[in-house]
Amino acid sequence: MASLFQQQTGPQPPRQVTSAIEIQAILKNLQNARDALHIKFDERSLQFQSFVVQLDEQYLWLDELIPREGDKFMAQGESFRIDSWHDGVHVFWDCNSAACVELEGAPAYRLPLPAEITHHQKRGAFRAGMPPGIQAQLTLADSRLKKNAQGRLNDVSATGCRATFEGDLQGLIKPGQELGQSWIALPDGGRLSVTLEARHIKHDVERNITLLGLAFKKVDAMTQRQIDRFVNFLQREARRFEREDLF
Repeated sequence: MASLFQQQTGPQPPRQVTSAIEIQAILKNLQNARDALHIKFDERSLQFQSFVVQLDEQYLWLDELIPREGDKFMAQGESFRIDSWHDGVHVFWDCNSAACVELEGAPAYRLPLPAEITHHQKRGAFRAGMPPGIQAQLTLADSRLKKNAQGRLNDVSATGCRATFEGDLQGLIKPGQELGQSWIALPDGGRLSVTLEARHIKHDVERNITLLGLAFKKVDAMTQRQIDRFVNFLQREARRFEREDLF
């Protein structure tokens, strides 16, 4: 019988990726998952956000920066560093500059594929599903939402969670959007306040539900301990259910 949770690859030391094929695969994953790119210009304290919108064997194209002030630094040809996270892996690389171009009629930035990317699996993460009889509600709240969105937690790991919501949330929540006033209603009646970043969003038209993948952000030590305890609790319950199911 398949386990209700799986352990991902454990912590690994950083490694330098120089293979063109592997670099393209990493960037393609960032593009397909709409993972946010965090951009910091040298000698500047502000951080900006963008996304990979297209790539080929020589170049990748980035969307306009958020906030828009970063577009000025791009136009000035300033060098910068890009950081991103995908499935618990931190990747980053340096860029000398980017060209301001148009892509399908919209402003974009074109830069050469990096010759080297640093790839760092920081830690393993159990993705624990919700065992039968256990439910937890996730409430998304933010000043930019007209009203709170309440959904059902599907699974959770040390780094994020997935949840199902009634209706179509695609017009309200976008990949990369931060939801800073959210919380999980725990099965024991407790409440875990979290800041979340939307990573994946998909509307199932037939069932009229929205599936959301979210990453925990700005996690302090106390909150991380609470998340880890919840994951461990689900892990124990899943094992108990599997043992009972054998007899």
